[in-house]
Amino acid sequence: MNRRAVLLGLGAIGTGAVGASVWRLKSNHVLCAGEGSAYAPWKDWQQSSTPVEQMIRAAVLAASPHNTQPWRFHLWPDGIDVYADVSRHVGAIDPLYREMDMGVGCAIENLLLGAEAVGYRWSFDCPKASDDIALRPVLRVLLRKGGSRAVSDLYLAIPERHTNRGRYIVGKEVDVNKIEINAAPENTDAELRIFWFQKKQEKQVFGDLVIRATEAIISDQEQSRSSARWLRTSWRDIQDHRDGLTYDAQGLAFGVRTLGKFLPPFARQQADRFWLDATRSTHVNTASAFGIISVRDAKNLHQRVEAGHLWQRMHLVATVQGIALHPLSQPVERRDREWQLGHYPTYAKALSDLQQDDRWQPVMPFRLGYPVYKALPSPRRAIVSALI
Repeated sequence: MNRRAVLLGLGAIGTGAVGASVWRLKSNHVLCAGEGSAYAPWKDWQQSSTPVEQMIRAAVLAASPHNTQPWRFHLWPDGIDVYADVSRHVGAIDPLYREMDMGVGCAIENLLLGAEAVGYRWSFDCPKASDDIALRPVLRVLLRKGGSRAVSDLYLAIPERHTNRGRYIVGKEVDVNKIEINAAPENTDAELRIFWFQKKQEKQVFGDLVIRATEAIISDQEQSRSSARWLRTSWRDIQDHRDGLTYDAQGLAFGVRTLGKFLPPFARQQADRFWLDATRSTHVNTASAFGIISVRDAKNLHQRVEAGHLWQRMHLVATVQGIALHPLSQPVERRDREWQLGHYPTYAKALSDLQQDDRWQPVMPFRLGYPVYKALPSPRRAIVSALI
């Protein structure tokens, strides 16, 4: 083969590679974030034809486990029945439905803020059972006209609240008392408590527990697969499913997340290792403080929903203050897995030791701090898909 043929061949290969790269950049929208119909609910959340629709538009922007959005709503003339959609359950990563119920509680908090913003008073009642076995009744929100419009800072923070999984500013301390005082839920009889971990030694113990639990999850093939099922790596998947975890919502620097979207999807084992590395180097090492929301009975539906109500409110309060929050649920995910399988309660004991109070059962460990990067939105389903 002569030199001319070799050069022509290399040129063809180079042209093909460039063409493939350009195609990948465009087809997977590598350089874009937060675009397409999957992100429209964040932008048109106040474009509603009725006050009740406005409430639902606020509700569907709540936090949820793996961004599963496990809520459904049935509208009545005087209220809204709220259901947990079991078909959107994470799986073995949440074997006792704790996180799903908390996600529904998060949606309820946004719903109530929305009701107050459009001038409705609210109270709670028992919901009607559904004929659909996938829908588990949670509560009915009774609505009465005549309340004064209360467009609070928390309500306005709804479209700005995003889970920030990135790096936090090391050494910049957070005043956790301001978050806890301003986040107390209204009209609740549930017993809730927040445990805080701010000292160096207790932060070390907390972080070590989270890392060990992460290692246990990725070693548990069923839990690993359940988590991976909700990872959306392509533009088409994001726009079709409008849920799950994306590269853009991982709190990564622009270059890293761009490369992740450009390259072919990682194998599950590679993604697990990346998560473990991020847990060690970013989630644990850059947190200003850690916390745990606990209840009296972690298996009680009402208490879990109220804990989710509190988590969403805390997240909105933190958003107003420019503070980032991020669940670190791995220890309670392992505790629930041990309960499910009847194994020795290693993580239940470790969590009890961490809190130094066995009267309270953890339902939501988390970290907080001032973020290095602004969190980007996650995809959201259209409100019509959340209505019954």
